Amino acid sequence: MKLKFISTTVFAITIISGFIFTPAVFAASKETIYANYKYVLGDSDTKSDAKKIAFIEAKRLCLEKAGVYLESHTEVLNSQLTNDQIKTYTGGILKVEIVSEQFKATDETLTLFMEVKAEVDLKEVSDNLKRVKGDKKYAGKIQEQEKQLQSLEEKIRKMQQQLSSDDFDKTSKIRKERKKVFSKIDELEQIKNTINSKAQEVADNIEIGMSTEDVIKLVGQPRKNDKCLSKLYYNYGKSWIIFESGIVRCIVPSDQFRGKCSSCR
Repeated sequence: MKLKFISTTVFAITIISGFIFTPAVFAASKETIYANYKYVLGDSDTKSDAKKIAFIEAKRLCLEKAGVYLESHTEVLNSQLTNDQIKTYTGGILKVEIVSEQFKATDETLTLFMEVKAEVDLKEVSDNLKRVKGDKKYAGKIQEQEKQLQSLEEKIRKMQQQLSSDDFDKTSKIRKERKKVFSKIDELEQIKNTINSKAQEVADNIEIGMSTEDVIKLVGQPRKNDKCLSKLYYNYGKSWIIFESGIVRCIVPSDQFRGKCSSCR
């Protein structure tokens, strides 16, 4: 029996070439985007396999809906970002989480119903896109991660089309390969989530006057660091911590950080 994908309606998206958020938009700047997906298990699927496959497709639908939402809250401006770049960066910024998952027997098959969500903060997305334009390393990292994720997810889709219960040896080989791809996807998602959560950890836990040892103990090693005379700079994604003589003097958003030898004033 061939494995089948059954999805909810796919939303058509046209993401504009550049945008900025107005004060009126920020008055109601947060929205929770939901998406649903159902997956019919084939003979070669375990429940774990089904969950991973359903999440890949539900996440895709959720990000597409998030793109539609963002489009409805933007103004067209001249921008150095293309439509595809904005779509890629938005996918790298937003975190999609599972809300619910339920297996149900339908006829002679088992079907997984999954719902996911993404919390969209317009100001946060705007700040990140500004940072993308000003930080080529950050932009490159997001692009590379999303490119890898999309490539691996497409590989899973192609494997699904090749699976067949009529050829046990072929099915067994594909399932082993699919398991390896699932592991790589999990690793990339974990890296992305870690990067995106570091800035919030900094905001919640780091205080003026802490030592470098205190900071590392609370939020771990920085993504990158730099020095200038008595100053030390730690980067945690969206935030830079500036130390003077080994003590935290200020925390600066990445889009406002002026580079090596910057001051807190």
